[in-house]
Amino acid sequence: MAIKVAVAGKGGVGKTTLVAALARELAGQELQVLAVDCDPNPNLAESFGLDSRQLPRFSHDDLRPVPGTLALVNEPELVELEPGRLWLLAGPPRESALNDAVARGIAGVLVADRFDWVVTDLGAGPEFTRMAVGGVLNPADVCVVLSDGGQAAELTAERIEAACTDREVRSVRLVNGVGKADDLVSELRRSLSY
Repeated sequence: MAIKVAVAGKGGVGKTTLVAALARELAGQELQVLAVDCDPNPNLAESFGLDSRQLPRFSHDDLRPVPGTLALVNEPELVELEPGRLWLLAGPPRESALNDAVARGIAGVLVADRFDWVVTDLGAGPEFTRMAVGGVLNPADVCVVLSDGGQAAELTAERIEAACTDREVRSVRLVNGVGKADDLVSELRRSLSY
């Protein structure tokens, strides 16, 4: 069973950079990792040297309702970044960006059992966290709440932590700074015990 980690925070605090660094770190430990871009402004692919505009789209049309949940109509096209260890589920920016981001997040959960870890880059803010963390379709084992220490980012982090508490999802707060992604990954290693 996969360990599912969601990374949330105010826009611009480094969520995407942290997701990419954490996914690479986990894959470097011979674990099978899926990185999911669940951001309406998708750019996780760029953190791996790819162009998100060139990736296949996964949308709600690729899902179908079944009693109590959703199921895959079509398999999401995962991009293999490191053979046998690291895959990416992302997509191009579109007019239906929010719906596509949610669909990718749901698909990540539906294929999670194929991986050791699933690391998800959430869209900015507490509203997205409330929608994406701890629900039936988007369960996370832990939500990493990222801030840059500024007043607005800290307020957003508090609201995200409250959303996690409401959803009964453990949260880990980290404060980021320029060039600190590797330090944050080390901090997460201690917090998540991997």
